[in-house]
Amino acid sequence: MRTDHGSSTSATLILVSGVISVTSFLFLCGSALVIFERAQAVTDRAALEAADAASGRIPGYPCDRAERLAEKHQLNFETCSVDKLIARVTMKVTVLGFLIDTRAKAGPKNMLR
Repeated sequence: MRTDHGSSTSATLILVSGVISVTSFLFLCGSALVIFERAQAVTDRAALEAADAASGRIPGYPCDRAERLAEKHQLNFETCSVDKLIARVTMKVTVLGFLIDTRAKAGPKNMLR
C-alpha cells in the first residue's frame, strides 16, 4: 500500500518556486519600466532645454544642450532638430536587451501641434 508521505513537501516546493518565478518576472518588468520612464524624462527635459535655448531664455546652442544632458544621464543621443522655437529630440535606451526610442517635442504652447 502506498502512502502520501512527503507529498506535501513536493507541493510546497512547487508552490514556492512558482511564487519566486512570478516575483522575479514582476521585478524584471518593473525594472524595465523604471529604466524606460527615466529615459523618457531625460528626453523630455532635453527637448525643453533645447527649446529654451532656441528662444534665448537660457544660453547655449539648443542641440548641444540636449546632447550634453543625454551624456550626463548615459543615454544614446540620436537626433535633435529645431524649427523656429520647436525642439524635437530623440534618444535611445536599452531595456532588457532591446533598443527603444524615446522622443520629445517642446516649444511655446501656441506653436505646438
